[in-house]
Amino acid sequence: MREGKGKRMSDDDDERIPLGIQCAVYASGLFANSLAYMITLVVPLWVLTLEPSALMIGVVLGSRHFLTLLLSIHSGALMDRLGARRVMVFFAVLCILVPVFYPMLPWIPAVIGLQMLIGLATSTGWTGAQTLIGQVMKGNPIYAGRLSFSIRIGVFVGPPIVGVAWDHLGPWGAFSIMSLWATGLLIASLSLPATHPGAPAIADAGQGADRRKEEDGRDGEASKVTLGDLMPKLADYIAAYRLLAIPTVAFIVAVTMLRMAGNGIQTSFYVVYLRSIDITATEIGLLLAVASVLGGVGALAIGPVARIFRPHWLLLISVAGSIVLVAMTPLLGSFFLLAIASGLRGGTMGMSQPLMISILSRATGRESQGKSVGLRATANRLTATFLPIVMGGIIEIAGMEASFLIIGAVLVALMALLAVHVKRTPGLSE
Repeated sequence: MREGKGKRMSDDDDERIPLGIQCAVYASGLFANSLAYMITLVVPLWVLTLEPSALMIGVVLGSRHFLTLLLSIHSGALMDRLGARRVMVFFAVLCILVPVFYPMLPWIPAVIGLQMLIGLATSTGWTGAQTLIGQVMKGNPIYAGRLSFSIRIGVFVGPPIVGVAWDHLGPWGAFSIMSLWATGLLIASLSLPATHPGAPAIADAGQGADRRKEEDGRDGEASKVTLGDLMPKLADYIAAYRLLAIPTVAFIVAVTMLRMAGNGIQTSFYVVYLRSIDITATEIGLLLAVASVLGGVGALAIGPVARIFRPHWLLLISVAGSIVLVAMTPLLGSFFLLAIASGLRGGTMGMSQPLMISILSRATGRESQGKSVGLRATANRLTATFLPIVMGGIIEIAGMEASFLIIGAVLVALMALLAVHVKRTPGLSE
C-alpha cells in the first residue's frame, strides 16, 4: 500500500505472472476457502444430531479456530522460511483425511478435536494463497481481486453439493464429498512454485515442474527441512507483533477482527437458526452460493473501484455492510429475503477481502508477507474462537433471534469508533 496524500492503489508496478502460477494460486485459495464453507454448513448439522446445549454448540463451532489462533503466526513464518508450497502440501493431505473421521467418532470431545485439526488445515491453505499474493504478485490488487473471485466460484459450487449430499446421502456422504473436494487443494498445492530463499526466481517459473526438480537437486540447504525449522520460534511471534507498530497493519488487524465477528455469526448459529425455521441443507447451500455470485462481482470490481475511492474508507463501509446484513437475519421471514440479504452480504465481503489482502501486503516487506498474513489470521481466529461461545451464552439468556441483533449492534458501534480513529490518524484517512 502506498500511503500519502492523494495516493490510491494502482497497478503501475504490475509484473506479468505466468498463467500457470496464477491458476495454481487461485485454485489453492478456491479449494481451501470453499472447504471451510462446506464445514460451516455440515458440522453444525452434524452437531445438532448429538443434541448438545446452545453453549456447547458454540464451544464446538468455535473450537475449529483454536489451533489456528495459536499457530497462524508460526505457519506464516514457516511459509516465509520454507516456502508456502511445502507447508500447504502437508496441510492439504490433512484436509483429505480429517473429514471422514467425523461420522466415525460421534462424540462431542472427538468433534472438538477434529474441528481443531480441520480448522488449522483449511486456514493454512487459505493463508498460503494470500501469502503468495504478496510473495509472488507484489500485493497487486488485480491479482488479489482475482483470488477473491476464484474462491467465490468454490463457494458457489461446494456448499450446494455438500448440502444435497447431506439431504440425500446423510453424514457419510457429505463428509466423503468434503474429502474428495480436498484432493483439489492437494493438486493445486503441488502445482505451486517454490518461494523459499534460494528457489528459482518467479519470473523464470514458466518452466514450473522443471524448476521444482532443479530446486530439490541444486538448493541442498534450502531443500532440507530440520525439526528445528518446524518448531515455533519466539522471534517469529515478536517480529509479527512488531508489525502492529505500522498504522496500516494495526488498522487491518482491527478491521479483520470486526469482519470476522460478523462472519462468525454466519459460520456458527446462522445454519442452526435456519434449520430452526425449517430451511433444508440444500437451501442453506443455495444461500451460500448466492452470496458467492455477488461476492465474485465485488472481488473483480475492486481493482477499478479502489482507484476511485480511498481504500481504507471503502474497506470500512463494506465491512459494516456485511455485519448489518447478517445481523438482520431473524428479521427476514422468507427464503427470498434471506437470499437477497445473503447476496448483498456476499458483495460486501467480496469487496473487503481483496482490499485487506492488498493493503496489508503493500504495507509490509516481501520477507514478512507470511508473518503479516499470519498476524491477520490470528486476529481472525481470536474472534472466531470466542464469538460462537459468547453468542451461545447470549442465546441461553436472551434467545436465538435476540443474539443476532445484540451482537450486530455492538459490532456496528465498534465500526463507528474505528472510523473515528481512521479520520484522526495521519496516513490512514489521506
